[in-house]
Amino acid sequence: MSFLQAMILAIVQGATEFLPVSSSGHLVLIPAFLGWKPAPLDYIIVLHFGTLVAVVAYYREDLWAILASVFSPHRGEDNSASLGNTSGRHLGLLIVVATVPAAVAGLLLSDFVDQLFTKAGSLPVAVALLVTGGLLYMADRTRGGAEPGHIAWYDALLIGVAQAVAIVPGISRSGSTIAAGLWRGLSQQWAPRFAFLMSIPPIAGAFGMAVADLSDMGEWAAQLPCYVCGFLVSAAVGYASIYLVIRSVQQGRLFVRFGIYCLILGSVSIAANLVGWI
Repeated sequence: MSFLQAMILAIVQGATEFLPVSSSGHLVLIPAFLGWKPAPLDYIIVLHFGTLVAVVAYYREDLWAILASVFSPHRGEDNSASLGNTSGRHLGLLIVVATVPAAVAGLLLSDFVDQLFTKAGSLPVAVALLVTGGLLYMADRTRGGAEPGHIAWYDALLIGVAQAVAIVPGISRSGSTIAAGLWRGLSQQWAPRFAFLMSIPPIAGAFGMAVADLSDMGEWAAQLPCYVCGFLVSAAVGYASIYLVIRSVQQGRLFVRFGIYCLILGSVSIAANLVGWI
């Protein structure tokens, strides 16, 4: 893996982890188009840690409010000014509920997803990108006005189902969860905010499982500069991507900025499959 390849992968991971264009889909399509060998597993783990740091840093105040409310001895005084009329305890409960479907899907469908990555090729990913484009089109045309304090646990569960569906490569996790949040009544401010907060447990879980599976860390010493730079780039790009998605939701421009891209990439990838290019 060259330094240039490492930096390109870091930018792609940092952007697509949060931009509603499917990071897993891009990890399938980019090597297919460019003819690259898969990146080392430990480098991919470093990039995921960078994006995890980015989302935790971006929402540090919300996370602190949730933790403070959980461990506060004053059970009735757990509202934070940053959370509006939503208590940190209630928001934390909603995040836990929303995480359940993704956890179940990850445990039960991991072999199926592995086959989509390794055996089914890029055609299913291309079709799934068209679905993502459709979700972003609907998201721009859905309006809500609620904060998490106004929604119930079953609303969070339905948003969590949307996150579970995004286990399929090509279905954007942020796109599907933002669309589901708007559908369940969350405001344009809170739909992306809740979507990114609920992404933290799955990203952290995937990172932890990947670290546990590592058996040889020799690649770290050989390409330490790539790894350090890759971590910094994925974290910085991920942080900027969160801001861009939030602004796009508030402006109703998810489809224009990202949905059209998904439709074009999906269509080009389908055509490339049909002619045997990838």
